[in-house]
Amino acid sequence: MPSPLPPALVVLGRRRNVDQGTVLFLQEEPADRCFFLETGEVALRRVNRSGGEVEVTRIEPGEWFGEALVFAGRGFPVQATVVLPSRLVEFSKATLLASLNPEVSLFFLSLLAQKCLMLNRRIQELTVMDARERLARYIHGLGPGLGRVTLPKKKVEIARELGMAPETLSRTLGQMEKDGFWKVTGSEVEIPSILALQHLIEDE
Repeated sequence: MPSPLPPALVVLGRRRNVDQGTVLFLQEEPADRCFFLETGEVALRRVNRSGGEVEVTRIEPGEWFGEALVFAGRGFPVQATVVLPSRLVEFSKATLLASLNPEVSLFFLSLLAQKCLMLNRRIQELTVMDARERLARYIHGLGPGLGRVTLPKKKVEIARELGMAPETLSRTLGQMEKDGFWKVTGSEVEIPSILALQHLIEDE
């Protein structure tokens, strides 16, 4: 995702510093604004009928959220809660739609197109790749060519991102360690042979 904001877009936004625990929007609220996260972390959670929360994803610095809903004219399907003190830029729907600058339109067309491509890749991962390949690609992607990487999230969050049960992730992680692809110590993953991991991904 593009990180720097073009000048034409910067002047349309409102920078905010928000504290941990701040709710940016509630589930089912009209999607009349979107956000670009500069620093910190935001959790998107869905509340079920019994009041329980399910975390859908985490927004990290350099990422947008809510922009597709702004242009789709729908309500927010999730609640956004700040989990780390954050700095973000908020854009109102009215301001974006009133802008006549073609640079703004082209930026959002590019942003949404990239997200569509990412979604297509995600669908392929979930429907075609098995657990070993998904996990191998994830680990390799944390630092291509590196012999040691750090898991950036809790394993339950990684499992959710890869579309598998936490038990499946733990079992696959352990089995691939027995097969010699890596050694896991806490959140550190040591990869003895980058070439072997790359071959696994290519062969799969």
